[in-house]
Amino acid sequence: WSVDSKFDPDGFKETAQDLFFKVQAGWTRRDASILKPYVGDQLLDEYAREFESLKQQGRLNRLENIAMRHVNLIAAGVQDKEKYVTVRFSANLLDFTVDEASGKIIEGDAENAVKFEEEWTFAAPVGTQDWKLEGIDD
Repeated sequence: WSVDSKFDPDGFKETAQDLFFKVQAGWTRRDASILKPYVGDQLLDEYAREFESLKQQGRLNRLENIAMRHVNLIAAGVQDKEKYVTVRFSANLLDFTVDEASGKIIEGDAENAVKFEEEWTFAAPVGTQDWKLEGIDD
């Protein structure tokens, strides 16, 4: 992994998982401000718009009982003055949307976990450990 001489793949998997759970918690709260330290500006703007839309609709997207199955590093490198690492997360979770007023489920299932795989790309300025989520692909 050609990121830098101090890069520890196993240590990064732990960092990536920590960031994963922080981002999921911020998503459930519909709060872009608590995500600012963990998410790049462009993605943060997208999240803020999505949160505003959910709030206007009176909806909460709940992500609960997250169980991580696998964390695999699939790409890493340095581009310009930024280093990046892409991680494939495989997890199970409850993913459902509720009406804020009534608590009724509008979409998804609060009983049966779904499996998902996503690739999350994190970036940090070279010479730092200030990793932020910059993108997610299914």
